[in-house]
Amino acid sequence: MSSHSAECCSHHDSDHPHEKECGGHHHHTVSAADSSGSRLLITLLLNFIIPSAQIIGGLYAHSVALISDAVHNFSDFTAILIAYFAYRIGQKGASLSHSFGYRRAEVLAALLNVIILAAVSLFIIREAVERFLNPQPVMGELVMWIAGIGVLGNGFSAWLLHRDASRSLNMRGAFLHMMGDLLTSVAVLISGIILIFKPWYWLDPLFSLLIVVFILKNCWTVLKEAVNVLMNATPEQIDLIRVQREIEETQEVCSAHYLHAWHSGSGSIAFSAHVVVADQMLSRTEKTGETIREKLRHTFGIDHAILQFETLECGRGGVLCEMSCNSESESSFPEAGGGHRQEKSGNRKEKMKIRIVTGLRILLGLVFIYASADKIMHPKAFAEAVYNYQILPDQLVNFTALALPVIELLAGLCLIFNFWTPGAVTLINLMLIAFIAALGFNLSRGMNIECGCFHAATGEAGRQEMIWTIVRDIAMLAAGVYIFLMQKNGTGAGHESAAKSGSEE
Repeated sequence: MSSHSAECCSHHDSDHPHEKECGGHHHHTVSAADSSGSRLLITLLLNFIIPSAQIIGGLYAHSVALISDAVHNFSDFTAILIAYFAYRIGQKGASLSHSFGYRRAEVLAALLNVIILAAVSLFIIREAVERFLNPQPVMGELVMWIAGIGVLGNGFSAWLLHRDASRSLNMRGAFLHMMGDLLTSVAVLISGIILIFKPWYWLDPLFSLLIVVFILKNCWTVLKEAVNVLMNATPEQIDLIRVQREIEETQEVCSAHYLHAWHSGSGSIAFSAHVVVADQMLSRTEKTGETIREKLRHTFGIDHAILQFETLECGRGGVLCEMSCNSESESSFPEAGGGHRQEKSGNRKEKMKIRIVTGLRILLGLVFIYASADKIMHPKAFAEAVYNYQILPDQLVNFTALALPVIELLAGLCLIFNFWTPGAVTLINLMLIAFIAALGFNLSRGMNIECGCFHAATGEAGRQEMIWTIVRDIAMLAAGVYIFLMQKNGTGAGHESAAKSGSEE
């Protein structure tokens, strides 16, 4: 309980003026500028013309990378179309049959886009593998000019949407799509420039695979956010413990419990809580309610807060409602007005876990970046090392030797910079499992070969050396599994700020 709890539970003589609002709360909406819809339509038109030209040019120039970029741009055409319809539906508002409006139609459409994009990605991967196995000449100059058009068009689209990105989550998502398109077009442009001077035709399918990685990363983000909205999950930026403290620090509030926060749509956060105050007239709670709502809106971005005022705590007074949560999850939160010592101990343990996860994440990332460096610089020698395993078909040896070091490099960078960590650590764990299985298989059949893990070397290695290599990979796998489990349980570098804010209270 906060320091003003005694005052909160005492009798007050002054009356608060009656607020002119229905039910003690009202909605706060930020109206978009009238030109937002026009800018979306211009962006929509650009994102139809540019990928159409890219597909025609990609087919003529035999460039899978250019076609991949076009497919990605078409996906953003769909995203902009969804953003435009979401903007129009937002103007319509709620109805008696849909009291929250139609904002979740955008979420359902986003799920459909993820399914379509995943299918398209499989098509691009198949075409890229075919080009690795059967390289074809690529007209680098044509690829460069068409990709340059994409850079200009996507850059202009991003500039159009930048103005509204700061005040609308919907527009911000469209802006980020355009920025992604811009970076992808830049990558294809670089590929075209290189192909003019060097006949490295394997660069084209390689860039295609990199684009697929970028597409799938965005798919994962959209899928996760859409599922969270549909499951009424607590928004990532909302810390319910901190929200509870902010409410309890409000004058005349004794305590707060049964907190719930969820996305009512893609850009709106709803919130409900029970607030304990001194026994008083209902009209006197309206000023307190308005103060709390203003604080929630400005501090946490909560634009729809429903508060139930009480004079006594109901249930156990915990943060979560027992009707929706089991006793185990409820006990993981400090009780309202108590448990401060347990909370401090919990914060120390949480900070220690975060440090361990962060250290392992950076260490594992550095290991994989180091492992990729020599392989990227000496692809022929690494291809021979892959061939010596005698596991893959001959047609896949060169593809694996080119793709695997790049994947290792990207996964390592993701771990170090805490970017798409769940996907990166899952990819690393799968690679480690494959490495362990390959080494164990060759060890079982008496083939003592150099693993080629950290350098593109070929030749024989002693049996003892291969065993130690397997032990080392198992240790790294254990670290990767630990990072994955901690990320899944909500412990990781992405939560450092929350832990820090909790320790400073």
